[in-house]
Amino acid sequence: MPEIKCEYGHKLSVGTDAWVETLTLDQLRYAREAVDKKIKAAEDSPKRTVWQVCRSGIIDAYYREEDYEKAADHLIRIYRESLVSEAVNWIEKPFGYINFERNVPHISPAQVTQFEYDAEWFPAKR
Repeated sequence: MPEIKCEYGHKLSVGTDAWVETLTLDQLRYAREAVDKKIKAAEDSPKRTVWQVCRSGIIDAYYREEDYEKAADHLIRIYRESLVSEAVNWIEKPFGYINFERNVPHISPAQVTQFEYDAEWFPAKR
């Protein structure tokens, strides 16, 4: 959320839509150009890997690129219990193979831009 600061040091947090409403046409054009440049730079940046430990269609945890061993340890911790539960359900009443595979824990790698890696996945602690 953007924060506006006046010359006296007072701060006001304002939503993006509300902030955009205050801009003049020239400011809007400049903002569009500045944002386009920032998006292009982010899209052109090197890709990083995020290791996602998933089960039942939900990301249980995610790990930094260099922490693939931690992701593997997490998967091993949850795999047996989950597989046993899914196997019992399958034996009692077989259901679709795809659903079974989705429900069993697995690791799914995601390729993200450096910008997303730093801002969304692993933001710096404040």
